[in-house]
This record gives sequence, structure tokens and C-alpha cells, in this order.
Amino acid sequence: MSKNIYYISGLGADERVFKFLKIENTTETFIKWVDPLKNESLSSYSKRLIQQIDTSKGVILIGVSFGGIIAQEISKQIEVDKLMIISSVKSREEYGIDLKLASFSRIYKVIPSFILKWSNKLTANYFFGIKSNETSKLLRKIIDDTDEKFMVWAINKIMNWKKLSDPKLNITHIQGDNDRIFNNRNLKRVIWVKGGGHFMIVNKANEISKIINSELEITKG
Repeated sequence: MSKNIYYISGLGADERVFKFLKIENTTETFIKWVDPLKNESLSSYSKRLIQQIDTSKGVILIGVSFGGIIAQEISKQIEVDKLMIISSVKSREEYGIDLKLASFSRIYKVIPSFILKWSNKLTANYFFGIKSNETSKLLRKIIDDTDEKFMVWAINKIMNWKKLSDPKLNITHIQGDNDRIFNNRNLKRVIWVKGGGHFMIVNKANEISKIINSELEITKG
């Protein structure tokens, strides 16, 4: 029986980041970002995304990076058969020291959005672990297509995420050991991907596909 997977991409990205996955026996839906309302909370925003999910059938959520945070917020509001996050974190406790300092200092609040976007393009290959020209072009195209207002809103929400660890929550967490954005090496309950960077959903797609397929074999629905 086909399982219903709902993919949630990273900050400002879209279904392009999932196109290299090879997942068996599934019906796939790509959640589309919507414009956040002024001062909208993650909980409220996530609730509006649920409109894209058919909750009358079993739901499997797979979120990448910021999409992993959103997937967790959605799972608080609807029943899900399986929750998987990739290149993400399960709580703010799992942030590395650099993100914790940025959150504490609130430096991100004083940097104009166009500077953030421009600096992302300059440093993207390093922070996302990109080594091939093809992958670099895809990432730069995604950054070009990212709405600046959405980016600023999302960064603010990441920096102020209040969720704490819940060991009872059943999450499959797939993380690269060379991730330079969510770079805490002391993460618990993680399936590590050797050499995986923050963009490993693309350049480690075969390995990640095997992990996802294995997890789906033991998932109901």
C-alpha cells in the first residue's frame, strides 16, 4: 500500500531539493511555502500549511533544515505516522555555539535582508558543503529565488525557536557529520551520514534514500 509523504523544504527552497531522492511505493506531495503574516508565530504559520495535507489518510512528514523545524511544529497539531528531519535540529538545545551566540546577540536583526542574501551566495558553497558545479548552480538558483521578506522572518523564527528536547517524540533525525550550519557534534538520537554537509539532500541523495526507505518499511500507514 502506497504511503503518503509530505516533503517540506529548507528556508526559501522548494521541491527541487528532493528531486534526487528515490523513495519506494509512496505518494509524494511537496508543501509550498506561503507568505507569513506580520509577526506570525511558527505555530500559526504551520497550522496554515496543514491546509495542504490530507489528514484523512496516514501522514508521513519529511522536513529539511528549516523545514524540519516546521515539520515538528505541524506534528504538534495533527497526528502523523512518521516524522523525519534531515540536516536540521530537534530543539534549540541542539544549536551549535555559533547559532546560540547569534541568537543571544541578535546580530541578525541589524543586517539588511539584501546583505543576508548576498552573503549567502558568497559563502553558500562552504556552509552547504558544495563541491560540484552542478550542485552549486542549483543552490545559487534557489537562493536567487528566495523571497527576502520570508528569509528574514524565517531566520528570526529559527533564532527564537522555544522548543526544548522531548525524548519521547518519535523523530528519525538524519544528519551529516560535516554540516556547517547545524553543526553540533553532540546530537543525540541521530543517524549520521559520513561526509554529509547541509545540502546532502542533493549530493548524498542515494544514501539518504536508503535510510528513508528502511524507515518506511517499519512505519504503519
